[in-house]
Amino acid sequence: MKARTWPHPLVTAGTTAGAAIALAPGSLPREALIQGVLLAAFAGIGALIGMLASRFVPWPAARARKVTAVAGGLVIVAMFVQMIWWQLGLRWALGTETLDLGWVAVAAAPSGLVAVGVALPSRIRMIGAVLAAAIALSVAPSPAGAAGSGESVAHKFTAIGAQSTSLRVYGELDTRDVTDRAQNLVKRWQAAGGMHRSAVVVAVPTGSGWVDPDALVGIESRMAGDVGVVALQYSDIPSWQAFLSSSAPARDSAIAVTAALIDAVNRSASPSRPHIYLYGQSLGAVGADAARQWAQDNRSGALCHTVLAGAPAGTASLSAPSTTVLANGSDPVVRWSPRLIWQPPALASGITHDLPTPPWLPVAGFVQASADLIGALSFPAGHGHQYGTEQGHVIPVCPR
Repeated sequence: MKARTWPHPLVTAGTTAGAAIALAPGSLPREALIQGVLLAAFAGIGALIGMLASRFVPWPAARARKVTAVAGGLVIVAMFVQMIWWQLGLRWALGTETLDLGWVAVAAAPSGLVAVGVALPSRIRMIGAVLAAAIALSVAPSPAGAAGSGESVAHKFTAIGAQSTSLRVYGELDTRDVTDRAQNLVKRWQAAGGMHRSAVVVAVPTGSGWVDPDALVGIESRMAGDVGVVALQYSDIPSWQAFLSSSAPARDSAIAVTAALIDAVNRSASPSRPHIYLYGQSLGAVGADAARQWAQDNRSGALCHTVLAGAPAGTASLSAPSTTVLANGSDPVVRWSPRLIWQPPALASGITHDLPTPPWLPVAGFVQASADLIGALSFPAGHGHQYGTEQGHVIPVCPR
């Protein structure tokens, strides 16, 4: 490399800082392309910031620039090796296949754009950094959604894992007022014999209208089949999109169903009325917690228990009475928040430690949690944003 092409120390510092953010430990095993895109994007952004800042700072001698460039390169290599070691540890803990040279090559290749760009003359260098970051960000995958098929969410709710004794009632999305839809759902539950069961669970769906079949199986197993489950769809878009747009539909629908159900049970002349439970996962947990709070304020004592699984960070009470909060330690959804940029996450006391826990680092903590969201649904129950039959097994059986 010619002396005049050694980058300004601020460019080296920016590139190294960006790489450090991208190579910090995450909570889940990651695809090589995602890691490569992340590294190229943030190293490119860091290089660009360094280039802009270097316009206001005198250029030191070529020797000083060479020393800082070589040192920065060695630091990045060391951090890359550390990232590989951390990813190996996550895979060993999960019991999945290990990394190979192909994974390492794909993870490292996109950052070559940044390395080439930094080595070029200043104007070309700036253009290269911008292009590297733009290309990397443009090919970044979107957050994963629940795997789908041609079957409707209503059919999945009533059919998957159901037994001959199952009583599941689902209200699909339509144009009626949410209160009318909730009351109609409860009437259908009553007509199906729900009032003769010992318990009824309001299962608040995710944004797509999906209710985890594992939770339903766990609930019915825990109650020995003597339970009904009702769910009212409030949206038909991926849960993460529904969460980013507004959580109000989840809250409003959960409250409407809970209110209609409590009123119906209270009007019953039967001496043994079913106990009422609330359950929600992900955005559904936001709705379930809102319904719990509403019942606490307006129908005190009407609920038996609430179960919240994988609630998005900061959206639900983590210590409310008669509430069980389930959170996988490797679930980025329960940690993700812009506040991760400057402070560590507030986590539920019962959070599991299913995989090695990464340390919180300013800025990097937010970036890594954001990257982990992409593949959070790609793992077995108990890891990432996947929960199993324990969602139902943790429900306490209240005495009749």
